[in-house]
Amino acid sequence: MSEIATPYYEIDFSQFSRNCRQITNAFIKEWGENIIFGYSVKTNNDVKLIEYANKNLGWFIETVSPYEYSACKENGISENEMILNGPCKGKMLFEAVNKGAYVNLDNLDEVQQFCSQRSISQIDRIGLRVNFDLEKKCPNETTAGKEVSRFGIDCESPEFAQAIDMLKSVGVSRLGLHMHTSTKTRSCAVFQEIAKQVLYIRNKYNVELSYIDIGGGFFGGQLVEGKPTMEDYAREICGILKSQISPVETRLILEPGASVLATCVSYKTSIINVRKIRGQNVVTLDGTLLHINPFMSPRNQPFDIENISEMSGRKCMEKQILCGCTCMENDRFGEMIGAKELKRGDILSFKYAGAYTMVFNSSFILKPPVRLYVKKES
Repeated sequence: MSEIATPYYEIDFSQFSRNCRQITNAFIKEWGENIIFGYSVKTNNDVKLIEYANKNLGWFIETVSPYEYSACKENGISENEMILNGPCKGKMLFEAVNKGAYVNLDNLDEVQQFCSQRSISQIDRIGLRVNFDLEKKCPNETTAGKEVSRFGIDCESPEFAQAIDMLKSVGVSRLGLHMHTSTKTRSCAVFQEIAKQVLYIRNKYNVELSYIDIGGGFFGGQLVEGKPTMEDYAREICGILKSQISPVETRLILEPGASVLATCVSYKTSIINVRKIRGQNVVTLDGTLLHINPFMSPRNQPFDIENISEMSGRKCMEKQILCGCTCMENDRFGEMIGAKELKRGDILSFKYAGAYTMVFNSSFILKPPVRLYVKKES
């Protein structure tokens, strides 16, 4: 039985650390030490995970809003170890720049805002968010699809050249490029095209690059047959970039989110009721699908039964419907087919609950679950 009341998130720091080492080892091997890894706050805003990534692993903290930036600062993260992205920075842009954060400007208005400052420090930490037609290069792979992506400055537009000229006029002679593009496939082909686009921009606009921010969107945390490994990503990205760019002179930045966070969190919930409704076996849990799948999108969420050893003598059931505790009809975790009978008091542990779950917790119907931290490292 659980030592604390369910439902709750169990956060495994040792698994998180292993996930992080997978990406750091792979990319340092290919690029060298001139590299920064950024923890993605939007993926999981747990304060202790953020602190662990920064203090224990030496990661920068990547934020995408003034709220995230301020919250991390208030929790002791040094601003010169932060990255500020996102399309709406407001007045936080000035503070982030002057405190030494990496700042990726999303649009021409932000470029103008930045250039209006009377004094600018840390000009080697300023970059442009790049918008390019990745869908054309990788059909049916991007999240935006045939619609244009809404982020960044179109690198084929006059605005992009204007942005570079404006930045040069205030002393930004070496520019950063932020290349993050959301995709559905996370394929190596996507990152090959992103790396090629860096070279294209560098040559077309004749710019020196202070850093290249690849962003995130990788597979990771588990080995999936047929899916890229971190070694695959590192080899493809760095191989293309190194054909024209020196790793000594240009810093590489990576902002992995789900690839390091998804598998380090489990969601524990207990069965509180089992009933039969018109021949159907309905199992009710004290947790809710909202806690692990906030948009309730159709997907198979794997889980373990914690007290599986106690179930050997139980009969098999044709079908059991796993339901959450809220008053929403679609609060359903899924179905168990041909499995051992579940009973009140059994505990289910849903896997891979660390990405885009806790950040969506609200007080709708239930209060957010508590968090249990597990440290297994020496």
